[in-house]
Amino acid sequence: MAVRRGGAGKPARRGSAAPEKGEIYLEYSVLSGQMRVAAIDAESGVEVVVFGPANVSQDDIGQLAVRKLKRRLAASADDRSPPPDPTRKPDGSRFA
Repeated sequence: MAVRRGGAGKPARRGSAAPEKGEIYLEYSVLSGQMRVAAIDAESGVEVVVFGPANVSQDDIGQLAVRKLKRRLAASADDRSPPPDPTRKPDGSRFA
């Protein structure tokens, strides 16, 4: 079963072609006594997966998957910062 959550606390829009910023798709699967939840950021396509017992509530494990996805997106945003300029000294001047 797949669930579509809206961004910024809004309900998901049904039938829309373009995803909203912050929209997350959740996919639930039960595999041999375990629940697998995939959380996918609709804008970037980044996906994370969490597993838990099959008897845990979908809300709880879904929230865990969303938190993991948000951490992954924050970490990749930090990685996109430009690397330091090797020709600059710590005081801001340049090497000759």
